[in-house]
Amino acid sequence: MKAVEIHQYGAARDVLRLSHNAPRPILAADEILIENHATSVNPVDCAARSGYGQNFFSRLGWGDLPMILGRDASGVVVAKGKDVAGVEIGDEVYAAPPIGCYAEYVKVKAVHAAPKPRNISHSETAALPFIALTAWTALVTNAGLTAENATGKKIVVPRAAGGVGSFAVQLLKAWGAEVAAICSTRNIELVRSLGADTVIDYTQQDFRDHLQDYDVAFDLIGRKSDFDELDNDYKGGTATADGSHYDEQLMSVLREDANAVYVTVCSPKVALTNKYGYDEGVRQADIEYANRANAAANKGYQYVWSFFDPNAAPLRAVACLIEEGKIKPVIDKAYPLADIVKAHEYCETKQAQGKIVIDIR
Repeated sequence: MKAVEIHQYGAARDVLRLSHNAPRPILAADEILIENHATSVNPVDCAARSGYGQNFFSRLGWGDLPMILGRDASGVVVAKGKDVAGVEIGDEVYAAPPIGCYAEYVKVKAVHAAPKPRNISHSETAALPFIALTAWTALVTNAGLTAENATGKKIVVPRAAGGVGSFAVQLLKAWGAEVAAICSTRNIELVRSLGADTVIDYTQQDFRDHLQDYDVAFDLIGRKSDFDELDNDYKGGTATADGSHYDEQLMSVLREDANAVYVTVCSPKVALTNKYGYDEGVRQADIEYANRANAAANKGYQYVWSFFDPNAAPLRAVACLIEEGKIKPVIDKAYPLADIVKAHEYCETKQAQGKIVIDIR
């Protein structure tokens, strides 16, 4: 099959290679095979290509070379394992497996795939699974927000024009929340079009001067110091003018209440396993998490690190919201699979509004 592989870690143009004879995935009894029509590029793909998370992902069985990157799939089921029920050959589905989506065929556990939204294309659908599940795990599983209880609650979302941020703003507005979105000047119009109630231009304003008594802070940036020592092209976090940590700045706008939540998808856990090895890195991460969570509790709110969960139930709920017109995919550029290097290089500029899609069929 046609697929993009890496055989070593490094810069996009040095390591991404289009193969026309990659082996088709072999299914386990609980898996389905998707004829993949489209995928997308996520920042974590660029990070993994550069070597970020080698120890962490290898321990989970995702990090061995040669590797096919990609965490979004939208296509048609063409085969299924003997134990699969509820999914049929010919079904159009979407999913976010941990790896393998830069390819014509992708395998995924059947329980992690959901029917694709009927009113949008595979290309549009491929922009959704990973970011939707990332946002859902943080906001629903960890922050406790639902369609029933979000109405009137105040949530702040930085990096609101990115993939996860643009999805989160729309999800929260669909549920009736009051959303403050933080973005740069060039992204203000987009973020307003997504329904944000308050838009803060971080190049001109300090959000702490304008926001207070928020129920949830959804951090998509993280502490710069958590990522400074990574020896690759991926750098997370952001510097702050006054020397404080960005997560501390976000927490300062929360109301002091045990039900207020700071939740981040930018924990240092993977970075620490890069630095110390898996076991010691996880131990160091556990200590760091306990320290930060205790410090937050002393100030009167919750502190949570959120990790992606490949659960099909949220994808079914998201498909309904899309079919109802309450959420739309935000797509900046689309490339053919042969131009995957250009797509990665554009992703690494951090200028994309929403997602970068890769068309395969």
